[in-house]
Amino acid sequence: MNILLTSTARRIDLVGFFKDALKKAEIEGKVIVADPEYNAPSLQAGDENYVIPEQTDTNYMEAIIEICKKHDVDCLVPLNDWEVPEISEHKKELEKLGVSVFAPNSTVVEKVRDKGKYKELLEPFDVKSPLSYFHVEDAKKALEKQEVFFPLIMKPRNGSASIGIEIIDNVEDMEFAYQHAIQEIKESPLAGDTSRKSEDNIIIQEVIEGDKFSVDMFNDLNGQFLTSFARKQLGMRGGDIDRCITVNIPELRDIAEQLGKGFGHAGYMNTDVYFNGTDYYVIDINPRFGGGYAFTHLAGADIPSAILALTAGEEIQEEWLHQKPNIELARHDIVVPINKRKVMKALEE
Repeated sequence: MNILLTSTARRIDLVGFFKDALKKAEIEGKVIVADPEYNAPSLQAGDENYVIPEQTDTNYMEAIIEICKKHDVDCLVPLNDWEVPEISEHKKELEKLGVSVFAPNSTVVEKVRDKGKYKELLEPFDVKSPLSYFHVEDAKKALEKQEVFFPLIMKPRNGSASIGIEIIDNVEDMEFAYQHAIQEIKESPLAGDTSRKSEDNIIIQEVIEGDKFSVDMFNDLNGQFLTSFARKQLGMRGGDIDRCITVNIPELRDIAEQLGKGFGHAGYMNTDVYFNGTDYYVIDINPRFGGGYAFTHLAGADIPSAILALTAGEEIQEEWLHQKPNIELARHDIVVPINKRKVMKALEE
């Protein structure tokens, strides 16, 4: 069985988890790793390692399909927000090649990638989201009516990796923050990730103060909910969890199950959920493996093994779907020598 992980970047740990899963299952196969950067650390960790075009490149899917054909790839797991829409659009084509694609369908991806529409998206599931405004003037009127209060947060509707986020503490700074956010979006991959103009790709939201959680939901290939995991964030770095503690809070499990069943997506999705002491609010939904899964894996879960079983049409072991609670964990860096001979180009020039 051959597994393709795309846009792996620094996530050597996840590459290792899939290698371990193959070994434990006594399955012959390869973990194939692909990333747009030739010096991505993860490209030193796969059994086969490929440089692929950026997700915005017209040759991106050609490269993915070429790898799938060359290695008879059995399952594909995307790891980056920006590539998921493209992969989702080509799911049927990939499935015809015999590839099990652990990514949501395009309709789900489109919905969860627009933070500006979370209120209407989440209300049917009785899940709360922050008050949001599309224009500076709308936010000012809400402040005057005392519908919302400072601080506010300004961010892209299709945001990722903390790009373009501005915290606003007063009316005077709002217009400046708006213009600054527009410029950041224009200079980032977010500009090519949506048909909206940068000026229309911004929302202004209330800030939910309190405990912050990273919550995952995992479905099978038919969209049936299987499990969820939650971690309380103790520290962040570059938009990713740096320190956390695993938690099994019933309210968070309920939110994840409602969303997992409601979306009916295939594979893994990650959400950010904040608790203000009274209510839980979903702040963000990422249609891919969240970077925080590594913590859950070390706390006992084994989703890579579940993915292999689902791909093979075999039974999932219940123990793979659970983490131990109250395990405090922290991330650390390692240095990897970049050996260019380990890395191949997916497409010949």
